[in-house]
Amino acid sequence: MRVGAFELDVRARELRDGATRIRLQGQPFEILRALLERPGDVVTRDELRRRLWPDGTFVDFEHSLNSAIKRLRDTLGDDADRPTFVETVPRCGYRYIAGGHAALMPARLRLVVLPFSTVGDGTESGQFSDGLTEEMIVQLGAACREVQIIAPWAPRFDRSGRQRARDIGESLRAGFLLEGSTRHHGARVRITARLVDTATEVHLWSETYDRIVECPMSVQIDVASSVARTVAKGLSPEWSR
Repeated sequence: MRVGAFELDVRARELRDGATRIRLQGQPFEILRALLERPGDVVTRDELRRRLWPDGTFVDFEHSLNSAIKRLRDTLGDDADRPTFVETVPRCGYRYIAGGHAALMPARLRLVVLPFSTVGDGTESGQFSDGLTEEMIVQLGAACREVQIIAPWAPRFDRSGRQRARDIGESLRAGFLLEGSTRHHGARVRITARLVDTATEVHLWSETYDRIVECPMSVQIDVASSVARTVAKGLSPEWSR
């Protein structure tokens, strides 16, 4: 979600100002999210109370909400008297005013495709993995038209494989990562592919493909198209939250 010059990452619960990450505490985050869900509309204090403090929660509501609003404004560099983001509607609630209804702009999904690793030795095996990676990017680009595919040879990408999924996701602003490996034994190859949520590092999906390599290109196209179809179905709104 866009917040003026900021970018709100709902999954990571943080603001980004360019490359700078600004972590939001729970209550200010929920208030900002509630305001962004209805940009330009008044969100009442009672609505915020029900959202932040469910029934049965004993708290000094007035003081706690005022404090959370102040922390949110401090984070955004906002001024209560001359607001840019959060406007106070006296005796009612608050309204998000930056950009009006254009403020809510869900970012396109971004998927990093890591180079498929080769288990074992051999130049031909390495070339097969490189070809599979390239074919995977092509097939994903065709099948996932609403997803930005990030190639592994981007200049700032570390091909060593030592980076964690979370670090890769943060550096490339990608919510998902596709990785895998190839293992050769004679004329047979076993290809493993995995889709990872970069924020949680949870494996969302994985599959193994066993093939006879009579024509390497045919195997690469077959497996890459199968993976791309599955990933295209899997990158649903539920996964992108």
